[in-house]
Amino acid sequence: MTETPTEIYRSIFHETPNPTVITDESFSIVDVNQACLEFTGYTREELLGSPPLFLVNDSQTYEEMVDTLAAGEPWEGELEAVTKYGERVFGYGATFPLITDDELVGYAGIFIDLSERRRSEQTVSVLNRVLRHNIRNDANVIGGVLSTVKHAVSGVERELVEKALERIERLLDRAETARDLHELLERSSTALVPRDLCTVIETTAPKLVDERTTLHLDVPDDPVWILADDALSRGVAAVVENAVEYNQDASPMIWIHVETTPDEVVLTVEDNGPGIEPEQAEFLFGQCEDSQLRHGQGLSLFFVDRLLDFYGGSVTYRPRSPTGSIFELRFRHVSRPT
Repeated sequence: MTETPTEIYRSIFHETPNPTVITDESFSIVDVNQACLEFTGYTREELLGSPPLFLVNDSQTYEEMVDTLAAGEPWEGELEAVTKYGERVFGYGATFPLITDDELVGYAGIFIDLSERRRSEQTVSVLNRVLRHNIRNDANVIGGVLSTVKHAVSGVERELVEKALERIERLLDRAETARDLHELLERSSTALVPRDLCTVIETTAPKLVDERTTLHLDVPDDPVWILADDALSRGVAAVVENAVEYNQDASPMIWIHVETTPDEVVLTVEDNGPGIEPEQAEFLFGQCEDSQLRHGQGLSLFFVDRLLDFYGGSVTYRPRSPTGSIFELRFRHVSRPT
């Protein structure tokens, strides 16, 4: 190696694609990288010797940052930067003390531009909310009209109206599933806590099974603790609803079973329905572009897939013999909470 460590570190600093600054002990800039110059529009001469206020467009946040650094601790968080031309850029900043031979020699800070991602998230959030609102309102109006018509007709016509009402209810349910999925994907630091899976199953599953379906529950009498959050019951419900909705057997049955190991809990939901065609199985969890066209309940199962991934687990499907489907939801097993 021909370069010294100092030269390597200096090269890394200047080649970093994110705006980065170095200050002395009094928070005056002593160096900036090329990315910082391009991002802010300032020249190096304009920045040297000044405090990095342009990277923190909020005096309270800047004071919090300085106080944290002065106490010898790193600081990180969301903030807004301002360019030379007055542009406000939302992003994430990280700053930390520079220590050499146990002596403070200055501070370093890096800024990550998240404005485009923030705009996309805000746009999706607004569109999602408006779309759900419109679907819910229109579906309720249509449902009210059909309910009125239902009492005025009989025979085949009444059956058709009832079928249409069922579709309206399904549409509303999927709008709620879309809301749950959107809330799940928005989470960044939601804490997972021990949840009793058995209680969730016993309070959720029986409410979803209609009078023609036989439910077999095989869960431990004692609590089984897994890492999850409040969306757990919605995830369990989605799998059970899927088993009920698509089971056209003359005597439909659903089996729910829980197995545990020291590290893992497996929730199995199986049914004796027609099963799923092999060429459609890969589209079940909404991970392919046209999955919604391949399987009517794809949105709910996509929600389950994303939820289990969030929990650090997984969901899988396999065919049941001679007919039917088996879904396995794997969770992280944890000790009983104190």
